[in-house]
Amino acid sequence: MTNWKGIGADVLRQYLNSESGESGGDAGNFGLDVFMNGFEDEFPADTEDLVGGMYVGYSPEAGRASENRPWGQKFGDRPKIHELNQPQAAQALGWRIIDFYPNRDFKSEFYRLAGTPSELRMMMQIVQATRFVTGDRINFEEWFERWENGFPDFDQNRSDSNFLVSGEKQWERIKNPKSRPRYKEFTNSQQRADLGYRVIEYWRDRSAESSSIILSGTDLQLIHHIIQIEYEGGGESASNSKVPSFESSNKGLPIIRLYFEQDKDKIRKKPNGKPYAPLRGEVILRLVGKSEDPASLLDRLTKRDIEKYAENIKNLFGTNNGYIWEKGKKIVAYNKPEDGFKRTWYLCKTHKDGIDLLTKLTQVVNKPIDRTRITKNEVDDEFSRFPEQLSPITVLGDQVEQKQERLTGEVRFKWAELILAKLAKPIRLVEQDKVIYKA
Repeated sequence: MTNWKGIGADVLRQYLNSESGESGGDAGNFGLDVFMNGFEDEFPADTEDLVGGMYVGYSPEAGRASENRPWGQKFGDRPKIHELNQPQAAQALGWRIIDFYPNRDFKSEFYRLAGTPSELRMMMQIVQATRFVTGDRINFEEWFERWENGFPDFDQNRSDSNFLVSGEKQWERIKNPKSRPRYKEFTNSQQRADLGYRVIEYWRDRSAESSSIILSGTDLQLIHHIIQIEYEGGGESASNSKVPSFESSNKGLPIIRLYFEQDKDKIRKKPNGKPYAPLRGEVILRLVGKSEDPASLLDRLTKRDIEKYAENIKNLFGTNNGYIWEKGKKIVAYNKPEDGFKRTWYLCKTHKDGIDLLTKLTQVVNKPIDRTRITKNEVDDEFSRFPEQLSPITVLGDQVEQKQERLTGEVRFKWAELILAKLAKPIRLVEQDKVIYKA
């Protein structure tokens, strides 16, 4: 206390001695060190209420420090207090400076505190309590690691859950590590400190390179954004296979439509001998990454591109008098928006028929089929659920025919067209085995 003279030095000396708590060693020098050591470990033995090594409290969490889980963290993640001016220098000033790290493994989060020993003791506890109350103690990196793996640490009571843990019981989306979520952070630790938020690029499916979104906010806000994308915003859950809107925003993209129709000699007859309307089928393909709009940032769709698509359709669907699609009561669904297949599904006689049709459709746009994106669906008793013959019913005194669903029959490829947002009429590409469009 060489800088202090007279009555000021006496007052400071008395004050510091009263805060020392005990004499000798570091504690005698300035009285904060014993408290800091106990604070880092959450005071594992700072009371006489220990019974069998455990605190007598209202909850098991009251004894976590004695189980080497200080502040609810792993022992290696407990807080760290680093002093900037040591006791001798601090005594000359009358106050000390410390950096408080809530988690010693993450140096980017720290709080620089200055004050007398009693002030520092109070500030550290207020900072720690505030982090717990506001949720700021959550570490985004640790949360995301658990998130992308389906929270495997929490395996209790999951035997009958839709979100199970490992192998066949694993969260459906993460069975294939290539489809797990990922993120890339744009902000560094200094920018996070300056701005108070992060900026990240987020992929719900890391294999879909073109399907990402920019997110920003505090750690808690980012977690909320990601969960909202996954569930509230139409993301995939265990019971459905929807795609978040950012991943499937295909509005305005060029569309190829293929049209199929039943041969006349295959059309079924009504009980009165009159023919039903022919069975028909349509499928569409979106040309992702292409646009005819000169103002678009996407690659320009050229006449040569269109001619190549037409040639592909002719070769895949036009030969041998036209490809036959075996329509039926089973469903094959395919969900890969980045290749132009946004929650598409096809009625087919067998799942093999549906996959054969889907394979040809992916070949039209020169994309490999991804069997991890295929979903099969069928009804146990198909013909009772979707009967082939329905008798007319009487509605308001008039007989009306009932609508028939999922009729079984062969439909043959007839033609294909291209629909562009900037053109009023479609462009006919192919008619059976003839390419109509020429560049």
